[in-house]
Amino acid sequence: MEAEEARMARPVRLDPHTVTIDAPRELVYQKMSSFGRGRLKGDDGESSKVLSRSGNDIVAEFKTRSGLLTITTVERVTLDPPSRISFEHIKGPFNRAQQEFVLADVDGGTELSHTGEFEWSRVPVVGWLVGPLILKRRYERVLAKHMEHIKTGCEARARRSHVFRRADAASG
Repeated sequence: MEAEEARMARPVRLDPHTVTIDAPRELVYQKMSSFGRGRLKGDDGESSKVLSRSGNDIVAEFKTRSGLLTITTVERVTLDPPSRISFEHIKGPFNRAQQEFVLADVDGGTELSHTGEFEWSRVPVVGWLVGPLILKRRYERVLAKHMEHIKTGCEARARRSHVFRRADAASG
């Protein structure tokens, strides 16, 4: 039965999402990769806890708010400083999920891009509809909100930073 469900599961691709952050890439990467240490302002009810670490590979538990629900996942995180953070779903509501954040230098700031996909087919046929019609939109809303919190938090940190001083902060 599981093999049949796996064959019937179809990946749902998330729409690519990009934000430009007025903060150096190294600062953005540092904040995004500090799992288990603090929260971004506005990410109420969200948290991460490192379960194991080996070099640039981390297994972490994430709690994410989506409406009234808190979703708990365990994910393998691969760090590629300072340009990429990849996530692979191990345990939680999806059969499979992977996502990637790519950080690029742009005009003294950072372009943060996200791509990803998931498979969810708890009930064959119904899963084909629920994944692309309901879960995809919900996932993308949570992601857009999270990326906005990353942007806001990193820009605020850049304004206060002595290490990653912004040009406008240095002149003011």
